[in-house]
Amino acid sequence: MKYTELGKTGLRVSEIGFGAWAIGGQAWGNDITDKNAMAALQEAWQQGINLFDTADCYGDGHSEALIGEFLLGQREKAVIVTKGGTNYRVKERSKDFTRDYLIRSLDESLERLQTDYVDVYLLHVPNAQWQDEAHVLDTLREIKNSGKAHFVGLAMWGAADTLHALEKDTDGVIDVLEVPFNILNKSNFEVLRIARERNIAVLTSEPLASGVLTGKYHAQTDFADGDHRKGFWNDMRWETMESSLREIAACAKEAGMSMAELALAYNLSTPGVTCVIPGGKTPEQVRKNVQAAGLRIPEDMRQRLADVPGFVY
Repeated sequence: MKYTELGKTGLRVSEIGFGAWAIGGQAWGNDITDKNAMAALQEAWQQGINLFDTADCYGDGHSEALIGEFLLGQREKAVIVTKGGTNYRVKERSKDFTRDYLIRSLDESLERLQTDYVDVYLLHVPNAQWQDEAHVLDTLREIKNSGKAHFVGLAMWGAADTLHALEKDTDGVIDVLEVPFNILNKSNFEVLRIARERNIAVLTSEPLASGVLTGKYHAQTDFADGDHRKGFWNDMRWETMESSLREIAACAKEAGMSMAELALAYNLSTPGVTCVIPGGKTPEQVRKNVQAAGLRIPEDMRQRLADVPGFVY
């Protein structure tokens, strides 16, 4: 495993982290068990992964609980990133970034994680309106000052809301950003540029495009009901991405890598990316992810892949 500085935090983290959405047991198919989840966490630990990325809404708290159980007795050696702001207690799973809700959510996360602090606390996709009306940067500053989170930031989706937050953050409150970034997702190049200028760490979620860049799935794949990929990866999406996926496969062959290794190496070769956080439901998936540690691709190939047609959130 290779390690890197997490922006301006002083933390040293594995360049490949563990994305813990799937092990929560919701939105990623019906083949997830706690036994496999704990085995995946153990494999990640043995492979040198020390950054674990979760959220209170992943499995309605279950992902955090699994990580808390796994890290008992070794918590100080790990970097825990969690998130709040999605009210999973209500059917519509609405957003709530009010101060009191976030303070309560963080306390509940700490209880599930069985720790008195998290290394990084991120707000989970606050749009520009929420950012302004709820004064979220003030709340993040308060949370950091409380010691319950050593560093703070935002986990975002579309670039417009992220750029809005960066414009408003004149005091440098944001230590860490988490954004979706992969060969097909073209949303966050400008975010990466600004983050690099400010030494803000960037964790990249969905580096494998929800598994599509492993080559495992195709247009005939029928994702299970409740799987978050079912709506996004529809027939039209597959059709528009067909030529891009062919080009990515050709680059992988040229580089002597699997598609998954190429996808992770693309992230790690992109200026501004600090750590990639692919998910892992099983030890085998974790081992495949870790094979990309230390891999880089030449700049001309990185640019070639950056130019492949994709989509924007």
